[in-house]
Amino acid sequence: MIIHENGKYSFLQTLFYASHFLGHIPVLTVLAFIFTGYYLSLTGKIRNPYPLETTKKLAWVLAAFLVVSLILSLVLFGPGETLDFIAGRTQGRGVTGDGGAWDLHLPSLVLLVFFIPVYLYLILKYLKVDLAPSPRGWHYLLSGLLLLAGLNYLFNRFDPLILMRIGTDPRYLAHAVRELATFPLTYFPIPLYIILVREKSAFGSSAEKKHEILKVFLLIFSVIFLAGLLYGSFSALSGGIGELAQKPAFARGGRLGIPYLLASHYFEHFLDTVYFSLLSLLLFGWQGARSK
Repeated sequence: MIIHENGKYSFLQTLFYASHFLGHIPVLTVLAFIFTGYYLSLTGKIRNPYPLETTKKLAWVLAAFLVVSLILSLVLFGPGETLDFIAGRTQGRGVTGDGGAWDLHLPSLVLLVFFIPVYLYLILKYLKVDLAPSPRGWHYLLSGLLLLAGLNYLFNRFDPLILMRIGTDPRYLAHAVRELATFPLTYFPIPLYIILVREKSAFGSSAEKKHEILKVFLLIFSVIFLAGLLYGSFSALSGGIGELAQKPAFARGGRLGIPYLLASHYFEHFLDTVYFSLLSLLLFGWQGARSK
C-alpha cells in the first residue's frame, strides 16, 4: 500500500527511508548536542551515570546502526539517491535543491534552539524533577552551535541571498512548521524518558526553587520561538499549503490534507528518531563517565 506523500513508497519503505535519513544526519547531530546540553544545563550533575562499558556498547550500537542504514539505502534506494542525500543535492524524491535536507530544515533548526530549553523546563517541572542550572552542559551546547554554524557554511557559505530565500520561501517555512510539530512528540520524549527513568532519584527530592534568572531567559526564548512559529505558519497558510504539498495519485481530490501531511511525516522519520535517541543517550553517557 502506497502511503508516502511522493506517491512512490509503501508503509515499510517509508519507515525504512534510509537515504532520506542519511541526508538528515547533520541536522539530527546538531539537535542531539543541543538537546543533551540543555538537559544537563538545567538539571546539573548526573545522579546515576551509565557504566563506562554501557556507554561503549551504545557507541558500537550507534556505529552498527549507521552501517546498516547505509546498506539499506544502497540496496533499497540505490547509490545515486544515497549519494545525493548525503551530499545535500536533494531534499526528497524528485525534489532537488542545493543544501539538501540541511537548508530545508534550517528554519526549524534555528527555532528549536530556542524551543528545546522551554520544552525541557516545562516537562521537568511537571514531573517534579529538581532543577539545578549549571554550566555542566555548556560544552555540548557550544559544540552544537559551532556545528550549526560550520555546517551552514559548508552547505551555504553564509550566502545572504540563500539564507534570505530559505527564510522567506513558504515551502521551507511550511516544512519548518511540520518539523516543529514532529520533534516534541516523537524525537525528544524517547531519550528524555530513558534518561529520567535512569535518573529517577531526581524526582521531588527537594523544596521548590525560584530560578528567576532562568525564567527570564526562558521567557525571552519563548517569545522568539512563538514569533518564528507564527511567522512560519502565516507564510505557509498564505502561500497555500495545499498548493505547496506534493499531489500523489491516491490523494483525494488531488490534495493531501494537513492531518495526513503531519501523520505521514512521523513515519518517514522513524530511522531519524532512532539515531537521535542513540546519540543523545551516548552524549549523556559520556558526560556521566567524565563526572565520575
